[in-house]
Amino acid sequence: MRIPAIKVNQWLTEWDSFRYREKDRQRKPKNYFYVASIPVSLLRRLSNIPRRGVEDESGRQQAVGRRVEDLGIQRGFEEKRTQDIRDFVKAGYPFADLRKVEQDKFPELKKPGWLATALVVNVVGPAANRQDFTPDADDLIRIEESGPNMAELVLPTNAEKPEWRPKGRIHPLEVIDGQHRLLAFKENESIEGNFDLPVVLFEDLDISWQAYLFWTINITPKRIGPSLAYDLYPLLRTEDWLEPVPGPLAYRETRAQELTEALWSNPDSPWYERIGMLGRERGKVTQAAFVRSLSLSFIRRSDVGGGRPGGLFGASLSRDRSDVLGWSRAQQAAYLILLWSELKHAIRHTDAEWAQHVRENTKIGEAGSADARDAPFSGTFSLLSTDQGVRGFLQVANDISFFQAKALELASWVRDFQGAATESNEVSEAVQDLRSHQQVANFVGELCEGIAAFDWSSSVTPGLTEEARNRQALYRAGSGYREARRQLSLHLSRKSTGAIQDTAKRIVKVLRYEQQNA
Repeated sequence: MRIPAIKVNQWLTEWDSFRYREKDRQRKPKNYFYVASIPVSLLRRLSNIPRRGVEDESGRQQAVGRRVEDLGIQRGFEEKRTQDIRDFVKAGYPFADLRKVEQDKFPELKKPGWLATALVVNVVGPAANRQDFTPDADDLIRIEESGPNMAELVLPTNAEKPEWRPKGRIHPLEVIDGQHRLLAFKENESIEGNFDLPVVLFEDLDISWQAYLFWTINITPKRIGPSLAYDLYPLLRTEDWLEPVPGPLAYRETRAQELTEALWSNPDSPWYERIGMLGRERGKVTQAAFVRSLSLSFIRRSDVGGGRPGGLFGASLSRDRSDVLGWSRAQQAAYLILLWSELKHAIRHTDAEWAQHVRENTKIGEAGSADARDAPFSGTFSLLSTDQGVRGFLQVANDISFFQAKALELASWVRDFQGAATESNEVSEAVQDLRSHQQVANFVGELCEGIAAFDWSSSVTPGLTEEARNRQALYRAGSGYREARRQLSLHLSRKSTGAIQDTAKRIVKVLRYEQQNA
């Protein structure tokens, strides 16, 4: 099948002097692109859009399984936005915006729902690499010049048939902008009449340029907020060219703030109403401390130089910087709540000597609850009730999770939790769904059991020996933040087993903790 296209030459001579670096995924692009008209059903088959969110429940479960095979740049979506577009296409404006009772009264308000704005896609090249996968030659789209400023898109064999699927794991088209418009049409649905979409096609465009195009299309004209852009296009969280502008920094600070509020406001969280949201409150870790700790751990930008761990929610998971965990705000909050919940559970049930000592020296009512078994986690004499303890746990939990993300297939958790981190019902549902992923649940449980064995008693715990008091005093003041992360990493490297221990040893090595004085 061949589709005619118009070749658009668009290049300024001065652009030749700009910086183009293949190692930054910004090799020099071609000095032209194409414009074509493509049937929407065909465009869906050829594209790597996430096939979820518009099917019925049974179809959605099947679609989620296929999403794991979609190894292009991860993108998120807003289900409501897709449905709004779908309603608009069917009946136009203002009918689509009316309530059902109003639609029944004013059928004459129906209008054509034209989608006249072009989608922007990338035609995958033969040398493309997506997480170590390359396209099958039979799946590629060839572009042949057919005259002055004219070309033809030569599609894969049988691509016009509804049952066509790529032979390999990479689709021939990567959607840069416009996936919600495509998702407005159900996969393989029969469309009466002719419904094509205008499409701008770049040829073999490096992935950093794809992120750049999404940004300039959606952010520069102030169409959507930067925070939502980072959820829809996670790769933007790691782009070097965005560092001089306030967007990514504002994203990290805003996201850290929202996740902190989720920990404080969600009844499933061990930190429910235990964070000082209005400043310093007796017996509570401050909101500012949590925001700072999350910004330095899970939301930290890529730190892959020398194999160092980056932030699980804010960095690429590999050295080629092509894969960023595309979790939504609700999913991120759920993972944090699961970590803290499992740690509380592990400490509550540990018989470690340090925990027994804290319980024996804590009066009922000082444990953060009526049960002294929780004293080692939330009581007066627990380091986990201090800024240093919170940061130490978050940093090490992030470091281990970051290096284990691929083995745990965290990117395959793609359920449709698209609400804010502060939407308690959705976050709680996400926590329960995450617990059903046995591999992840086992990993978190094992990690927290190892961390529970670490001595979390504070230096002011009654009855400590002088040696123990001096040792625990290392976690006080400014240097205590660094020391908590260091000692906890060393502890896991020596006392844990299996993948947790191996990963902790890797962290100790890359951060050179063995070489530092205690």
